[in-house]
Amino acid sequence: MSTSRQVFSPAQRQLLDAVLDRIIPAEGNRPGAGLLGISEYVESVAVGEPGLIRLFVQGLATIEIAAAERGPDGFAALSDEVKDDALRSVEASHGDFFDQLVLQVYCGYYSNLTVFESIGYNLPSVLSPGAKLELLDESLLEAQRQRPPFWTRV
Repeated sequence: MSTSRQVFSPAQRQLLDAVLDRIIPAEGNRPGAGLLGISEYVESVAVGEPGLIRLFVQGLATIEIAAAERGPDGFAALSDEVKDDALRSVEASHGDFFDQLVLQVYCGYYSNLTVFESIGYNLPSVLSPGAKLELLDESLLEAQRQRPPFWTRV
């Protein structure tokens, strides 16, 4: 990401990656949202939106405070259980931030080609000019609907 499109400091990006890995942790062949770099997607959404920038920066500061209340070495050093506890407290006290964060994480994660491949989704081939797009065969979604959720609600 070019520096002109950066909203977060390196420390904020590192914190955000750790938080995203708790919201959507790695499971099997699916990478966690932080490891996948979804923080860049979140940052790109905030660029040019002063309200979102403020919401995310204040929200990340609130997470840092919640983590400091639980241990001296920051969010990344906490156990997963304690990280989740800190995030639950932030969700309760700063719901607007947390809702926006989860929304953007899901949008970034579930539109990522690596995730598509890990869940067995193949992008449709490019249609020739004038070709008609076939409607989605919803029966293809049944296997996914039967799976338990693999994200973590904190």
